[in-house]
Amino acid sequence: MDENTKLCNSTDERRKIGKVTPRERDEISALFERKNGLTELIKALVEADDDVLKNGWFYEKIVADLGKTATRHQQWWDLCAKQYQWKRVDGHIWEIDFETCNIFLRKL
Repeated sequence: MDENTKLCNSTDERRKIGKVTPRERDEISALFERKNGLTELIKALVEADDDVLKNGWFYEKIVADLGKTATRHQQWWDLCAKQYQWKRVDGHIWEIDFETCNIFLRKL
């Protein structure tokens, strides 16, 4: 077993690997909230069988915004991972505790 695999063998299957600044936390928080909000909007419109999704312009606008937001979300993680030298481990993801700014590696 290599060092990376050992990172998350605790009972909660996550391990603190770093910390970001409050400004960085606020950046990812805003992206996280926007991404989740757009996803929930789409789900609600689909479940309601709302005609608004049949409007090609509106549908494309939502999908484009969600794609752009998801890309920016991933770019934030990639940039911080490079800056802070966080390890990548197969079968694990990084997550943030928004209250403490701590970054964890969590097993999927």
